[in-house]
Parts: sequence; structure tokens; C-alpha cells
Amino acid sequence: MTRIGSLSMAQLAIVVGVLLVGGTVGAVVLDAVPDDPSESPEDDVVSTFDSPEEFRSYLREAEATSGTAGLGDQVQASTARTTSADAPAAEPQAEAGGDDGGSGASVGEQRRASDTNVQIEGIDEPDRLKTTSDTLYYATRQRYVHPTPIPEPTPEGRTVESEPVEAPTEDRSGVHLINASDPAAPEVASRLNVSGRLLLANDSLVVFEGDRLVGYDVADRENPERTWSKSLSDRVVTARLHADTVYLVTVDGVDRRSPCPIRPMDDVVVPCSSIHHPTEPAPADATYTVTTLDPTDGEASDSASFVGSGGDSVVYVSADSVYVTYQKPLNRADMVAEFLVTNQSDRLDEDTVDRIEEIRGYELSQRSKRFEIQRTIDSWLAGLNDSERREAEQALEDDLQAWAADNKRRFQRTGIVAFDVEGDDTDAPRVEAGATGSVPGRPLNQFSLDERNGEFRIATTVDGAFGTDSENDLYVLDEDLDVTGSVQGMGITERIYSVRYTDDEAYVVTFRRIDPFHVVDLSDAENPTVEGELKLPGFSSYLHPLSEDRILGIGEEGGKVKLVVFDVSEPSNPTVETDRILDQRWSAVGESHHAFLLDRRHGVFFLPAGDTGYVFNYTDGLDVETTVDTDGSARRAAYVGDHLYVFGDSSLTVVDERSWEETTTVSLAE
Repeated sequence: MTRIGSLSMAQLAIVVGVLLVGGTVGAVVLDAVPDDPSESPEDDVVSTFDSPEEFRSYLREAEATSGTAGLGDQVQASTARTTSADAPAAEPQAEAGGDDGGSGASVGEQRRASDTNVQIEGIDEPDRLKTTSDTLYYATRQRYVHPTPIPEPTPEGRTVESEPVEAPTEDRSGVHLINASDPAAPEVASRLNVSGRLLLANDSLVVFEGDRLVGYDVADRENPERTWSKSLSDRVVTARLHADTVYLVTVDGVDRRSPCPIRPMDDVVVPCSSIHHPTEPAPADATYTVTTLDPTDGEASDSASFVGSGGDSVVYVSADSVYVTYQKPLNRADMVAEFLVTNQSDRLDEDTVDRIEEIRGYELSQRSKRFEIQRTIDSWLAGLNDSERREAEQALEDDLQAWAADNKRRFQRTGIVAFDVEGDDTDAPRVEAGATGSVPGRPLNQFSLDERNGEFRIATTVDGAFGTDSENDLYVLDEDLDVTGSVQGMGITERIYSVRYTDDEAYVVTFRRIDPFHVVDLSDAENPTVEGELKLPGFSSYLHPLSEDRILGIGEEGGKVKLVVFDVSEPSNPTVETDRILDQRWSAVGESHHAFLLDRRHGVFFLPAGDTGYVFNYTDGLDVETTVDTDGSARRAAYVGDHLYVFGDSSLTVVDERSWEETTTVSLAE
């Protein structure tokens, strides 16, 4: 087989084939992608459907230009299998929950109590633990296995042989309501026979259990009363609670035979006229729906939907908007045609270029276009002699690498939809899809997104294409979700591991072999800049502000849990104030930021790692005040008054924060 360098003729065909068929995440049709990759394509303008037939027509037109038939069925099947209240929330302008300034802080004679550690103060997130000044709600997941029954002996002293008896099991998972009237000696008041993540609005508790939502009146913690239940047909992406309203975000595949109306849950119908879509047809295999619910009775006040593509979606919620991201599909036939026509026109013969241009203009599906372009390239290669073929192979390989490096931000793009939520004390909240936009790359989680003073910020990783290096960007968008400024190229060859926003600055951690900690100045929305950078071993997967000038990083180094405090008092010269490596392999904070708790009154934070709960004093260094061993893994912590509650899989340990002595342990397995 003919070979020059590292690319044979067969491999060249494969390279072109990969460009034609590989991957599904990226930019929209290249003709609609502007030269400046930070700008949004024209198809980000949206409208709504008038009827199911218009929706079906939109899908057919999108298929004709992209070849995505059948994807909707795949997404629908996938979401039906994975419906779960424990779907990741997606990963702040204000200090996160658990601080004394939260809603659970002292008010008059009311005892202080911690909040859930959330991204934005005042906007609650579902979690397995909720706390008030006198009651805690904790969801466990476990099954109790009774001892295997012993066969009865016969009068002769022999045992009778029989079929094996399976040990009976008792499901003791559930939501435990814990009476904390005496913070030093809490007691289990009752248990709900459901389990899942929780939202608490005054005396209304909402449980996200599998494919349903269940509401309880918990005014009497000894006798909680189920008040409503709703079955879900869509998969829950995440939810939030703001101003006594639940914002529920769900996703489902597109039903091609009957695409609208959409019925994401019991008694909720989203008509065609409330389903938004890009004006220019783009591949759509999923619908994202935002629904506002009353937690007291489960009644939905309004819903709105947007068509997009399935896959990982990140949700960010502010006081009056819900931002949903989705991956925009890549039109690879047009992409490879552009590369060959614009970049290789002096290398290909005129007939080949004309043929590719002709194929681009055909009203064919992308699959058919890919096939025709592949045949054209194969035919051109077959017409070269051995020497010419070897030279063409090497040149095409080199050119493809260079072209991919210059165009990597066109290979991958994230769409953004802003759902506006409007209402007041007298009117039920209304939901309407508002601005839309897109940026290159993909966000990591909810902490990659941020809104402040009418500006939307998003940090993304742009994956390298065809062996090119990955890069990391941060974009600032206006109220219309048009890009106003950007920082590009942070952490080349790396990807984002954590992001945190504080007012006019962002802290971005990228990682491959070392951990660059980037400080980004966002005070000028049109010209954000990297102020400083610090390189250190390991990485931080979660960042939390300890003060105006100190940022805590939680992550790993050498396979062990690592803590580091960054001094950012001089943004141009961030330094490590102190760090610490624990003899533990993992922390629950790596799975959920809700596992972290900050208590400013006592100058400590709680970190679960392995089967141990650590309490660190962060005021001067990272000294351990105490450790708490739990049954199984340490999961969550909360404080009530001056007592710290540490939850394991099925137990609660209480620690007096004034002496760091354990006062009692409560079993949650009975």
C-alpha cells in the first residue's frame, strides 16, 4: 500500500470519512456560522409552531439538510430509561448556602440554621437534606436484610431439608423528619415512605422520586400529610425553588408522528404555540420544557418549550430567568466541502472542485451528500500516479491539521435559551422563551454559567479536532445573548475542571497534568482579560469563596483529596496561601457541591471524604477541628444553633461546635 509520512491512501479516505461522519456535537450549518466564532449564527432567531403539521414540516426540512432522521426516537427511549430525580443539576454572585447570612440565619429569637449549599443565594436547589431551625429532612436510600430463617428441627433433632429460603428484605429508605427542638439531642419524629431529592417551601415538602413528584404538608412533623402527586413523562434535568415557586426543567425526545402538544407531566400540556424553535431549520431530537409549579398543591401555572438536541444540558437559574444549554449538531458534509473547496482548490483539479460545489447545492440529505463527496475524493485519488498520490496524501494531512486548528471553534457549539419567568404576588408566574444565542465549546456544569447586571457569562472547553489542542474560553453576552467580549485560549491542551464567579471576576481551573488557576477580569464586558495565572500540582473540581480575597479549591492530587486556599488579593499575582492533602481517595463534594457546608460563625467548613466527615478551621490555615466517623460514607452536614449534624448512610451524629465534642448519635435505620 502506498504510504508517505503517516497517511496512506486508505487512511486519507478514512480521514475525509471521519470529517464527513464522525461526531454529532458542534456548529450549525457552516454557511450560517460567521467568520468570528464568538458571534452567534443567524439561526439563533426563534419563533413558535402553529400546528403539529408545521412542526413535522420543520423536522422534515431539517432532515433534508442534516440527515438526522431517527434521532428523536433514540432520545425518547433514552430519556424514558433514565428518568431520575437525581439527575445532575448540570454544577455565584453571592456566597453559597450554609453561611450565617442565609435565610436560615438568626432572626430575632429564631435559632440559626444552615441552608443548602447553592450557587445563588435565595434560589434553592434539590438535595437529600433540608434544614430549618427546628426540623431537618433527610432522605436515605437503603434496604435492610433480615437474618436468614433457620429451619425448625425435627423431634429427632434433625433439620428438614427444603428449598432455600431467601432472606426477606425491608425497604427502610425514606425521608426522615428529625425534631431538632433540642439541638443537642435530636429525635426522629416520623418517616415518609418515599425517597429522593427535596425542596422545602415553608411547610410544603416536594420529593423528587423517580418518575414522579410528591408533595407533603409537613406543618406537623409528627404527622406529615401527602397532599399531591404528579407523574412525569419527561426526564428531570434539574429544578429550583424561588419566591415559593418551583422551576422544573425537563427534557424528552421528539415524537415525530405527533410532535405537539407536549405533555411533560400530569395535567400539563404545552401547545404548539408555546414550543419555540430556531427560525432556520436545525436538527431537533429533543424538547426542553420549563414549568413553574406551586409547591403547596403541585399545580402548574405555566410552561414553555424549546426544540434542541439531546445530550448533556446545563441549567442556570436567576431570579427571573432560566437558562438552558444544549449541544448544537454539526453539519459535516458542508464542513468537509468547505475545506476541500476553499482550502484545497489549488490542489484538486477543476472537475473535482466543480463536482463538490455541485453536490453542496443539491437538495439532498447530509448522508447522501457525504456519500457523494466521498466518491468524488476517491475518484480523484484513483486518477493520480503513485508519486502524485503520495504527495497529495501528505499535503492533505498537513492542510487538514492546520485548517482544523484554525477552525476548531466551528466544530463545537453550545446553544443557549433564556426562558423568562414573570409574575408578582398576585399573578401566577408566566414562562416564555426569550433570547437565544450560542458560543463555541461546551460548558462543564452550572458553575460555568453566570448572570450579573444584565450580562450573561459562560466558560467553555473547545475540544481539539483531528489531533489539534483543546482550549478554554470565557464569553460575555448581553441581554439578547449576543457576544460582547471574550477571553480565548486559556489552558491550551487542557479542559475546564471548575469555575466560580464573584462580582466582576471569574476563577477558572483548567487541568491536564498541572492545575492552572486563572483569574479573569470581567469588569469590562467588551474586553474581559486574564489578570493572573498560577500553576500548581493537582486540580480543583470545586471552588468556594471564603472571603473577598480567598478562594477555597477542593479536588485531587496524586489520587488523593486535596484542599488549597488561593490568595487573590492581587488578581495579577494569585498565590497559594496554604494547601493540604488528605489520606482519602474521594470526597462527596466531587459528586455534589451540596455536600459542602460553610459555617462563618465558627470559622469552619465541613468536608466529607471517604467514611469520615472533616471539620476544618479556615480562618488561619487548614487545621482540623474534629473528625466524625459515620456508618458508610459521610454524606451531608448541617448546623442548628451551635450544633453540627453529620449524616452518614443511615445515622446522624451531633457535635457541639463550642467544644467539638460529640453529644449523641441517632439511628436512621429503624
